[in-house]
Amino acid sequence: MNAQMIVLVVDALGWRLACAAPGFAASLPHRRRIETILGFSSGALPTLFTGRMPAEHGRWLMYRRARGSGPFAGFQWTRALPQRVQNSESLRRLLSRVVGSRGVRGYFHLYDVPRWLLPEFDLPEREDIFTAGGLPVDSFWDTLERRGLAWRQWNWRTPEAENLRELERCAASGKPSVLVCYTADLDAALHHEGTGGEGVRARLARYGTLLDRLAGAPATGGGGPRVYLVSDHGMVDVRLTVDVMGRLRGLRLGWPRDYVAFFDSTMARFWWRGGRARAAVTEALAGEPGGRWLDDGELERLGALFPGRDYGDDIFLLHPGGLMVPSFMGKRPLAAMHGYDPSHPDMAALLWSNRPVPESVRRLADVRGFLEAELEAMLAEAA
Repeated sequence: MNAQMIVLVVDALGWRLACAAPGFAASLPHRRRIETILGFSSGALPTLFTGRMPAEHGRWLMYRRARGSGPFAGFQWTRALPQRVQNSESLRRLLSRVVGSRGVRGYFHLYDVPRWLLPEFDLPEREDIFTAGGLPVDSFWDTLERRGLAWRQWNWRTPEAENLRELERCAASGKPSVLVCYTADLDAALHHEGTGGEGVRARLARYGTLLDRLAGAPATGGGGPRVYLVSDHGMVDVRLTVDVMGRLRGLRLGWPRDYVAFFDSTMARFWWRGGRARAAVTEALAGEPGGRWLDDGELERLGALFPGRDYGDDIFLLHPGGLMVPSFMGKRPLAAMHGYDPSHPDMAALLWSNRPVPESVRRLADVRGFLEAELEAMLAEAA
């Protein structure tokens, strides 16, 4: 018989958001709340695909400190441009094309990172993380290749509507054996509207209807496809903005002269050039009620302590619901954000299925092992 595994990975579909949607994906009764990682999809997806935490697989945030020449080498010249040109969309597109021409095949965006400061940073995601060999350590995709299975995946490179149509078409045909579709459109809608947005509700309804059709697809000789709904993290509605950069502006320090900093949406990360800078910045942000410094013990517990400090010597994390404005990610407020302490209830991810899910599957790093065990069981039944 033709056995089939179908995995839909919906970026930012939090456990609480999904549970609050009446009748959502009713055909998937086996449900687990999944603890996500600290950070964003750039670290969560590799954890999902490899079964390892960021400090083990090496990927955490979109930008890390450059060690030698990187994909942004030579961009210092942009500092001589007028500010309006530095901020222009045309320059962003030009620089993005240059980065792509230097062999970066993974996902990246320049956002509002000062163009002249880019050479201080590097892009960890150089390869396509949705392919065998695309991650620094062994992944789910490598397992599929080793097993010699026919499989297909879709991701952000093609439009969601097209991907979901193709997913359903392949499911109806029963081929290939493994289908994996990743979509980030819900993430974008949540950032724009918040968890109660009309567009968010419409997308949930669309995904739920699709999953019910997939789970009910006629089998070509057995008990129907195995269907899995997975997410990488949840989303928290933004309640306030925090001006971390403004707090530092009054110090008699400058970056990158005294320190190098990267200002994510919910984190400020620092690499120090001396103890004076570290003391002054630490004291300035200690008085910021919107966040807190992370110590090494907590970073280690969260699987994000990197010996080389590639992602920051010290990290200041905002409290859930706070948004850094301005930041290198943008100058305007958003309705919802992620990248907070994983213990916050709205940050939890999920794993739902029409197959039993063991109690032991509780963390994002557990999902790969579960899917591979399901894969082996499916193949054994089909033999």
